[in-house]
Amino acid sequence: MRYWVRRWEITIRWDDARYSPYGTTRYQTHVDTSAQLRRLVEAARADPHVTAFPYKSIRALDGEAPTECRRGHSYSGGSATRPHGSWIACGCGGHALTACRWPGCGDVLVDPVPDDDCDPRVPRE
Repeated sequence: MRYWVRRWEITIRWDDARYSPYGTTRYQTHVDTSAQLRRLVEAARADPHVTAFPYKSIRALDGEAPTECRRGHSYSGGSATRPHGSWIACGCGGHALTACRWPGCGDVLVDPVPDDDCDPRVPRE
């Protein structure tokens, strides 16, 4: 199953590409920990040619997507058994809604599993 994790996105800008280790005036990357973000921010502050380094917190899905329904039917296969999926908006970032297409199954899997503070809103068709 997958789960939401917090990551950070940072964009570092230089006044001239000659002073950038990447040969460009703009470099964007993602980091997984606040310690990694702190190292990038400290390096940017120490570089006199860095003109800006805005960063923001982002949420990302981590882990493996489910490969079978809760009744054990595989999600791989031909079009007759490939699951039908949609996205449910939620305050946590959202959930993938996957319906098994095996004949007679009817299992619907919500991934990641909603936490106590989730408020999934099923999309109206």
